[in-house]
Amino acid sequence: MGKSSVVFLDEPSTGMDPLARRMLWNTVIRTRESGKVIIITSHSMEECEALCTRIAIMVQGKFMCLGSPQHLKNKFGNIYTMNIKFKTGTGDNVITDFKKFITKVFPGKLSQVNFAS
Repeated sequence: MGKSSVVFLDEPSTGMDPLARRMLWNTVIRTRESGKVIIITSHSMEECEALCTRIAIMVQGKFMCLGSPQHLKNKFGNIYTMNIKFKTGTGDNVITDFKKFITKVFPGKLSQVNFAS
């Protein structure tokens, strides 16, 4: 990875087969362990978790959170936000039954549920 003290990799394993990806990951890990700073952009949380000691997540160009993979899992990994839109005229009983169903399926996992018609 050269003699640079900082290495930038943009989607480094996109399109690679599993064996090539593993070889790349091993190279990145060895390079990181040698003391180099490696900055990776990736849509793959699996890749980020395997290679990174800290992860920053961006949404629409803004940093939303920063931390170790375990910190982010503990803080955000178990909570869901749902936005549910019903057809106009959907009966209140249908909406109530659906709310009960969602609460049963995701007990304690929903930070917010928005229902609209």
